Amino acid sequence: MSEPSGESATMRYIRAARVVTASARGTIPDGVVVVDGSRISAVGPAADLVGHVPASAVESFPDATLLPGLIDAHAHLTLAGDRRTYEQMILDPDEMMALVSVRNLQRHLACGVTTLRDNGGRNRVTFIVREAIKRGYFVGPRLLLSGRPVTHRYGHFYWCNGVADGLEAIRATVRQLVAEGADHIKIMASGGATAGNIPYYASYGADELRAAVETAHGLGRLTTAHCRAKQSMINALDAGLDCIEHAEFLVPGQVVAYGGGVSPSGIMEYDERLTERLLRQSTFVSYTFQAGGYDTLVELRAKHAHERLTRDEATRKDALERYYDTKVGIFNRLLEDGMRPLLVVSSDAGPFDCEFGRMHYGMELAVLAGMSPLQAIEAATSLAARACGVAELTGTVEPGKEADLLVVHGNALDDIRRMADVAAVYKAGLKVGVLPPNALLPSLAR
Repeated sequence: MSEPSGESATMRYIRAARVVTASARGTIPDGVVVVDGSRISAVGPAADLVGHVPASAVESFPDATLLPGLIDAHAHLTLAGDRRTYEQMILDPDEMMALVSVRNLQRHLACGVTTLRDNGGRNRVTFIVREAIKRGYFVGPRLLLSGRPVTHRYGHFYWCNGVADGLEAIRATVRQLVAEGADHIKIMASGGATAGNIPYYASYGADELRAAVETAHGLGRLTTAHCRAKQSMINALDAGLDCIEHAEFLVPGQVVAYGGGVSPSGIMEYDERLTERLLRQSTFVSYTFQAGGYDTLVELRAKHAHERLTRDEATRKDALERYYDTKVGIFNRLLEDGMRPLLVVSSDAGPFDCEFGRMHYGMELAVLAGMSPLQAIEAATSLAARACGVAELTGTVEPGKEADLLVVHGNALDDIRRMADVAAVYKAGLKVGVLPPNALLPSLAR
């Protein structure tokens, strides 16, 4: 137990039926977190920490679970998650993207995300949004920003204006991003859903990725890469990337046509040799579990439970069921092969239907794929903090850390679905407003 160093006017006591520290301390039944200013002062059993404190001074959450604030290691705060394509979303001017960001950040904070790593926005929009938070114009999660992602001409997210072709251009782009305030460098190592891209092929070679990594590391910045293609994962490991996003192990299907596309789709083909390399090089995988249509699948399942789906809806549901069965299988193989200490659950909120405020979806899928509820919580807190380079600041409930806390009703260690039932959120020691259940703003398009 860690005792408070002394009483102060800013000291507060938060008590819950169970405190999940996400650290070596484990879970504390009937635990208390003592907050002094923006930091955690002490953590321990209630019997040891609040015996001398008036009951009115303790904020109590009976039959609730207190845990670290969630860390979303992959999101795109400027994108609305309203079912529009990238090509439709990018018609929004930068000013609209800034306003979309405000809404998105408040929705994510309301579901318990207190730190968000943004992995690509247009121009300087995300930097301006962060400055607005610092000035106190609105409350939002702690932001870790890449700014414009580094990509080739007409590559994935080229419309963010971080295009760099050739080694010198890549180095210059990284230097400029760091000068503008980038916390990390995001590199598009494979194609994506941007029109004209092919997700199952690599987009940069290992030498190009290495130029970005060496420049970023030389300036004290971590790196992460968009890697849907298996070959892009190989290239990223060759180049020494710190983290790999998505990790879908995509390979091309049979070549059936040219022009409009080389094959109908990529195929997820797990490769244990790649996992061995990931472990050997201590490379994190940020597994964007819910990306790719899970919001839509949840809605179609709910509709199917009480009414008949249209033919198009039934076809879409069947395709999504197969996709997520495969994705769950890949995650399970990663777990079986020892990747849990490096496996982060993140959302990829922003593109298409992947809405902010639903971090619990990815955690529920992680449990379905073989994690325990505690492991899923750690994958979105302490492990995510390590992957994002902020483990000294947040990610666990320990003395000295920022008081970024989430309280959910019930026992989330028994039922991970409890993560959707938020009771309170604290950011740097301050309790923030929480939207009531089902009060999140509706999508603009359905």
